[in-house]
Amino acid sequence: MSAARTATRPSKRARRAAAGVAPAGTRPANRRPDGPAGGRLGRVGWLARPSLRHRPAAFLAAALTVFLSTAVIGPFAALIETALYSDGEDRLALLIMGGVVGGWGLLIVLYSLASTIGLTVGQRAEEIVLLRTIGAAGSQVRALVRGETLVMATVAAGLGAVPAWFGARALLDALRSGDVVGDDVRFRGGGLALIATVVAIVLVARVAASVAGARASRGPVRDVRDREYRMPRWRVVVAAALVLYGLGFAVVTVAVTGRSAEPYDAMMTAGNACVLVSIGLAVAAPLLLRRFAGRLRGRGAAAELAVSNAARRSHLLGATLAPVIVLTGTSIGTLWLVDIDVRSMGAAADEVTNLLNVVVVVMISLFAGIMVVNAWAAAVAHRRPELRRLWLIGARPRTVRASVVVESLVTGFLGAGLGLAAALTSVVPFSWARGEGLLPDGGLWLAPALMAVAIAVAAGSAAAAAARVPFGGQ
Repeated sequence: MSAARTATRPSKRARRAAAGVAPAGTRPANRRPDGPAGGRLGRVGWLARPSLRHRPAAFLAAALTVFLSTAVIGPFAALIETALYSDGEDRLALLIMGGVVGGWGLLIVLYSLASTIGLTVGQRAEEIVLLRTIGAAGSQVRALVRGETLVMATVAAGLGAVPAWFGARALLDALRSGDVVGDDVRFRGGGLALIATVVAIVLVARVAASVAGARASRGPVRDVRDREYRMPRWRVVVAAALVLYGLGFAVVTVAVTGRSAEPYDAMMTAGNACVLVSIGLAVAAPLLLRRFAGRLRGRGAAAELAVSNAARRSHLLGATLAPVIVLTGTSIGTLWLVDIDVRSMGAAADEVTNLLNVVVVVMISLFAGIMVVNAWAAAVAHRRPELRRLWLIGARPRTVRASVVVESLVTGFLGAGLGLAAALTSVVPFSWARGEGLLPDGGLWLAPALMAVAIAVAAGSAAAAAARVPFGGQ
């Protein structure tokens, strides 16, 4: 009787199915799994935000660059918006200040931004490839990188718009006090200009992250670890084009504008040369560092370790070399031009032109100096595990930290030398055009003084970053 009842009774699975209840241990077909396992691996919603929250140091360098880029470019964009509400000579002066002067600053800032974003993503190449080895598609990993960068860049650029607004008002006040524009010119910049600046900065950051993420999301982990870095061919072409373009301005200064009746035609073409050549050399920084460091021979454990790292890690340390080149090249070149102009023109020197040049030098130099500090902080933070492993195999903490400082001296001296070479592409033609010969009659102290400042900033930044690396119980 009991056996017959058991044979005709439906099974538990059949009863649950008849009642519309999913079998035990399964999920309903229309219900998505909880947690990250049910989502797409590249979704920013569950992976990008925790990555930003738990690893703020990894994004700090890029966020600071985005913040400073917005703060530097925003004031010039606001001047252009203010010029639209002005007329006459005031409008022309504001357009020159915002468009021409700000345009050169924009070129340098956007290069620094793209370089820093690429460095930040490149430092995570092995982590990104590990995501692929556990099943993530390349498109999902690239979406993750773009999402992280978009969140970071939007927040940092929005915060950078605040000092940009105050900087625009301060810059306009300085122009009014220097009689560059009339006292009746009122500040009209703000909303539209700053929004455009924020959007442009975020787009550049996203494009840079896409390019770096595409490179890092290809190939297995073994290839990433063993692959020797080779600078992309397009980067070599861009660097060569910028250097040749800058040298072209130097030739034009000697052959054409130096003979013009308008004395400031020569200054305009000569000033472009050092900026273009500096950026061109900065683009090729990894290649130049590898060639230069490969010829050095260190004395002592710290020096030998530093020279070896500089040659092997040129693609990472190149990010610390590039801002030194820009800092020395633009500052020496522009300030020396102003010195030659004041000496050769005397009372006839255009104070407005020289004021604009000084403003450009100050803003670009401050930005480049901060980029030097930022680059070394990011590079040393990324290498903390490596530096600790050196200590674990027997190197003293003092030796490890000293090797980092020696690396900064290598990049500092190389960057200062390349920056001086870039500056001479402006100084020599302009000095010849003003009748002082190939070597200016004065201001010879500018080059060694500014080179020493750039080297000191690089060495001090590296020493401060290395001092924060913990060893043992420190």
